[in-house]
Amino acid sequence: MHAWSQLTSLALAAVGFILAVWPRMELDDFATVARRPASRLVRFPVFWAGLMLLAYVAAQGLNPAWRFVSSEGAWWLEPVPHLAWLPSGVDAPFVRSNPWRALAVHGSWWLLVCSVWIGFSRRRSYRALFTLLAVNAFFLSLFGVLEKVSGTGKIFWSYRPSNDSFVASFIYPNHGGAYFNLMMAVIVALAWWHYQRAHRQLEAPGLAVVFTFFAVCAALVVVLSYSRMSIVLLLAFIVLAGCALLFRLVRRKGPLRARREFLPVVLALAGFFGVGLLALRVEKVWERFAEAAAQPTASIRARAIVRQAAGEMLRDRWLLGWGAGCFCYNFPGYARRYPEIYYIGNGHRQYWEHVHDDLLEFPLELGLAGATPLAVMLGCGAWQLCRRRFWRNPVALLLVLGCMLALLHAAVDFVFQNPAVLLTWAVFLAGAVRWAELDQTGRHRQGTATVPRGEGTAGGSPAPASSGPILR
Repeated sequence: MHAWSQLTSLALAAVGFILAVWPRMELDDFATVARRPASRLVRFPVFWAGLMLLAYVAAQGLNPAWRFVSSEGAWWLEPVPHLAWLPSGVDAPFVRSNPWRALAVHGSWWLLVCSVWIGFSRRRSYRALFTLLAVNAFFLSLFGVLEKVSGTGKIFWSYRPSNDSFVASFIYPNHGGAYFNLMMAVIVALAWWHYQRAHRQLEAPGLAVVFTFFAVCAALVVVLSYSRMSIVLLLAFIVLAGCALLFRLVRRKGPLRARREFLPVVLALAGFFGVGLLALRVEKVWERFAEAAAQPTASIRARAIVRQAAGEMLRDRWLLGWGAGCFCYNFPGYARRYPEIYYIGNGHRQYWEHVHDDLLEFPLELGLAGATPLAVMLGCGAWQLCRRRFWRNPVALLLVLGCMLALLHAAVDFVFQNPAVLLTWAVFLAGAVRWAELDQTGRHRQGTATVPRGEGTAGGSPAPASSGPILR
């Protein structure tokens, strides 16, 4: 969430992009071929749509309509001359928020998605990437549990954040809950993939058990984040993923009593449900849900009024938006029409830096013109997933399920304002598409193989067409 970390992320994404587009030699079907990833990049719709989005945000930064001014603890906006027919924003400090800060975040996930798309040409590469993220999530969850047990007031026992309710390395617990819910999706997907592989090769499901343990740790951190929506979505993911995996097992051939693979799946689901029951027994978790049950209208009413005021903002500048990263500057002018939103809830004055609805805040800041590239990217991803029939691939299905639940979370909170969640979500969605595509290609190659030139007949001529494919 800090400026230095977002700039570091942008720099690393730029380095990764340069490495991904660099021409290289690869081994393909026992032959060395030259790869020019740039040729694949120009055929990637997200590349062009992302360029349009970044250019739009840059235009908002170059054409400010207001200037941020502060003095003695107070701040206000002063109008400045600008081109009204072009997108505009607020000339504000970078360390607070402005279009250039938003440009760094959007540029990071765009460069990262493009790098992953063109840089990883094999399913093995995506498996390595997902494994690295899963291991990282396990250590983060381990540190998160130790932080809660030790009662330290510092992140990693060294940094004291502004929020005492931090979890692992996340200052805001709802961001941590959303991140570990995404990690749950990839960890469970890897566990299922390794289990299927072990079952086909008649091996012990060692790695599947390891990833199942990782998933239980991630689920435990979601519970300890005390984020109500994260816990609800965690339980929803466990139920939906468990039903999907059990459905695939039931559809397999053979008598039910001979399917020993049911046992580890049932045990894993029992572990997850045990974590879910633990959530109801943790005192602070129960207090959080009891608080919402005791005063259900306060929080709902506050969010409803904020969305109403934000809706008025959107209607006033629905085409060009208010500027990426500029919601917090223009919203007070609309919030003063509803002064009660500052005191609804706990009785203390509240500061609405975000709408708590990313599905509304992004169009509000970007407008219809700026949100169109985002819609194009999401539409292309959805089309590719449906084209590859992702629901038939457990890994792609679980990744998509995790991304869909994160979208539901974003509809009631500002989880995508955290770059860690946003970048991870974008990579998982792109990875689901590529995994489904490469999995189909791999199955086709395993089923048939063409006859090498010069080996079809003794004379060196190609094999006759009627000879058919050679089974490997």
